[in-house]
Amino acid sequence: MGKQRIVDRAVSALQTLVNLTPAQVTLGTNFSRLGYLPIGVYKGSPAFVDLDKLANQPLVQAEMLHILGLLDGREEDYDLQTLTIANGTAAGAAVRGQLTVPSGELWFLNAVEMVLPADAGGTPTMNWQCSLWTDRVGESVYGQPFHANALEISPGGGTQWDEFTYPGNFWAATNKPQLLRLPAGTVITFTATNTIAAATADMQCIGRLYGFIGKPLVA
Repeated sequence: MGKQRIVDRAVSALQTLVNLTPAQVTLGTNFSRLGYLPIGVYKGSPAFVDLDKLANQPLVQAEMLHILGLLDGREEDYDLQTLTIANGTAAGAAVRGQLTVPSGELWFLNAVEMVLPADAGGTPTMNWQCSLWTDRVGESVYGQPFHANALEISPGGGTQWDEFTYPGNFWAATNKPQLLRLPAGTVITFTATNTIAAATADMQCIGRLYGFIGKPLVA
């Protein structure tokens, strides 16, 4: 009987695709036992299939199909932040408060509400920032402010709605047509500032988040 030669059919593990091309991993002898590697055609040339874009990112749409809780500004330090400009606060002084998406949660916002009180000696202004957005102008560590200039509703006060829903962008150019997705650890910072003169009474500025808790499917 002829001598039988044992052929190694084990599948090799490939740790990285850095500096490798589709041609190398499909034709090269060093990669002949890789098993199956998804490869497609991009603009007429072979290319690796990006599984993140193919499978992972589309799950963002599925995340918002699971409403696991409500966000409507009812719970202080969770989806509600009350900032008090105290009596005697000097002009130019700011009060800041933050809301952080808890570990293991995923938030989708359809609106951020800011309620400013009437003038009391000084004039209150308010703005909010998101830690996901890089502030390229002011270089704030809290992220890019939503409004280029802090909101002022003087002298009687009032309510400002910043919306992330269609057709919100038709009502105000600063509104956005998509829900704002906030993964765990994202920080929303509200800042209330006293202007013009020293406050002669307490002024309460309120920030509320509206939306829902989704199901995290994308890391």
